[in-house]
Amino acid sequence: MIRVIDTTSQQVIKEFSYSESQLAYELAAQMEELGVEVKIESISTAESLADALGANEEVKAQLRKTLEDEIESHEGSCCFKKSE
Repeated sequence: MIRVIDTTSQQVIKEFSYSESQLAYELAAQMEELGVEVKIESISTAESLADALGANEEVKAQLRKTLEDEIESHEGSCCFKKSE
């Protein structure tokens, strides 16, 4: 699922399937035009697999951290963004 989330309240505004991803980005753009700060959240392939295998929240949080660390370790690549 892809979720459009209000960043102030952390409430999910609307959920979309992956096949409707364009609609999620269009809704996010509309919300931002109205002055509502939103973020788009989608489950990665790794998280989807973890869900299918029955991983608990602690294991999924550890997986997310590991993936973030791996991406950040590739300074200079297309995936790296230096923290400001």
